[in-house]
Amino acid sequence: MTLCCSSDNKNRLKIRLNRIEGQIRGIAKMLDEDRDCIEILNQIISTQSALKGVWKQVIKDHLLVHISQALTDHKHGEELVDELVEHLEKIR
Repeated sequence: MTLCCSSDNKNRLKIRLNRIEGQIRGIAKMLDEDRDCIEILNQIISTQSALKGVWKQVIKDHLLVHISQALTDHKHGEELVDELVEHLEKIR
């Protein structure tokens, strides 16, 4: 199965991931600089939130494209739903 987002969405996701990569490098730099733990924790929370936004967009695209199409065509829809539910169960 291929990535289901449009070229525009793909570019937006890549931009967001590049920003997240910068945040990760920033956290490493904060550690090198012996910054305050709370500052580091706040940056980690911010990074997690940004990554969760990417995750939500990929799930939305998956639902809108793959699952809705499979359910409409009556082809493997239940399998795709089960696969997504299995993925969601991994999140704690």
